Amino acid sequence: MKKISKLFHRIRCIIFLKKGIYGKYGKKCIFKKNVFFDEKTNVGNYTYIGDNTMITDAKIGNYCSIAPNVMIGLGEHDVNEISTSFRLVKAYQDSNKVKSLTEKKITIGNDVWIGTHAVIKRGVNVGNGAIIGAGAVVTKNVPDFSIVVGVPAKIIKYRFSSEFRLKIKKSNWWDYDINIAAKKIKKLKEENRT
Repeated sequence: MKKISKLFHRIRCIIFLKKGIYGKYGKKCIFKKNVFFDEKTNVGNYTYIGDNTMITDAKIGNYCSIAPNVMIGLGEHDVNEISTSFRLVKAYQDSNKVKSLTEKKITIGNDVWIGTHAVIKRGVNVGNGAIIGAGAVVTKNVPDFSIVVGVPAKIIKYRFSSEFRLKIKKSNWWDYDINIAAKKIKKLKEENRT
């Protein structure tokens, strides 16, 4: 029954021109050409995902901006095995002991901007309001409102003062529809000026 349900979901995606979109997604999302995400992925409201982006087993928040050619959570082979071939490992090991290539979950917060050609490894949590620079390879958790760049990605700075970051976080503006969110952001900006 599960296979039939999966097949029906994939056929529905093809009919509605969402060929590679098998997971759940919120309202008013924009997906450009050749976007793929699996049935274990959940994308929040008002999120934009650029061309040729692949996402596996991830939870992505609201109002995120993901540039083209981003890879999030693709399978990682066990480097401690004699062979890195997943098919070969499955053939010689007890099937109950074979680790999945996508075992660790990924969480991307709200209002995260991910630059083109960035790679986010399995098991990483990216905080709210973070920015990941183009071409970065993210191997560790990224704190709220930080900017990370490089290979491996390192924090170069925080977007706001610690006090203002706390105010933004407490506002939870990303949990609201776009009009209310815009009003909350406007109020935060006015408070920050004083």
